[in-house]
Amino acid sequence: MTTPVRAAISALPDYSYAPREIAGAARVIQLGQNELGLPPSPLALAALADPAHHVNRYADDGHDALRAAIGRVHGLDPQRIMVGSGSMELMSVLAQTYCEPGVEVVVSQYGYKWFQVQCAINGATIVSVPEPDMIADIDGLLAAVTPATRLLFLVNPNNPTGALLPVAEVERLAAALPPHVLLLLDSAYVEFAPAEHGALGGRLVDAGGNVVMLRTFSKAYGLAGLRVGWMYGPADVVAAMGKVRIPGSVPTPCLAAAAAAVVDQAHMAATRQTVITLREELRREAGALGLEALPSAGNFVLLRVPGGNRPSAESIVAGLLERGIIVRAMGSYRLDDCLRISIGTAEEMALLRDALRTILN
Repeated sequence: MTTPVRAAISALPDYSYAPREIAGAARVIQLGQNELGLPPSPLALAALADPAHHVNRYADDGHDALRAAIGRVHGLDPQRIMVGSGSMELMSVLAQTYCEPGVEVVVSQYGYKWFQVQCAINGATIVSVPEPDMIADIDGLLAAVTPATRLLFLVNPNNPTGALLPVAEVERLAAALPPHVLLLLDSAYVEFAPAEHGALGGRLVDAGGNVVMLRTFSKAYGLAGLRVGWMYGPADVVAAMGKVRIPGSVPTPCLAAAAAAVVDQAHMAATRQTVITLREELRREAGALGLEALPSAGNFVLLRVPGGNRPSAESIVAGLLERGIIVRAMGSYRLDDCLRISIGTAEEMALLRDALRTILN
């Protein structure tokens, strides 16, 4: 007899990932996961390899050194910073802390799916608000709030569209929410957005708003394989989540690498500029090939394939796979005419552009 799975789990579709390998390919160019295609800070690599790490001991559960470094760089109170095994773990802890049957979670139509899954398996009802112009609708989000709403999740810059709401619109949303609703601002890609967005989340939290900001070392800092994320929020939120999170979930070498990476802002700034340059080159080339390249404030571009006699988005994804290049199909977001391409190295992006020209011409 098979042990029954929880109904909330059984009801979920399989989570969609880009493939990691291509059978028989001599070389694989991975542009499907929104990882950083460029190397991380040399300081982070040196810290990771430090033989002084006592890996026979559990990691520092307070994450004191990393929280202090983040606080210094971003001007935040370390006591209200929480570190997790990627921001995905922190999303899971948030869902466990605040979601239960009868609770509603408001999200935008094309927002990041992982958090919605975590809320659903903890019993919450997901209320998805349409994006008529492929960008979150602040008035629509506010109109969806009810007495049952406990969380409102906003990704800015958004994944997978790359859309960026103006600072004033995010401030308007935070100011208009009733006090029983916690705004979760996922800022995973904010380093690739205009500079004024960098301090927005922390400023909203420090202003006394019912706001949590989520950040990660997986994108701009190039440490996706180490799984380190962090959040900043009100003291009571951090305390409540502290009852739920897994102790010691981030290994000691990973903590050390993240602490070294965050203080190396010169490396991060150079990385940011390289990514933006390559991103805009891809958008221009895709437009010249007849594709619609949506504006992006992330380390990726969402391409929409117009109708007519052109290959479909699915065909383009398959054609790139045949050439050893992995990109992300967007069917799981019901964006069947779109594909998402992460930014890699200059060489990888040149090979991608050559492959697109071959497929589309």
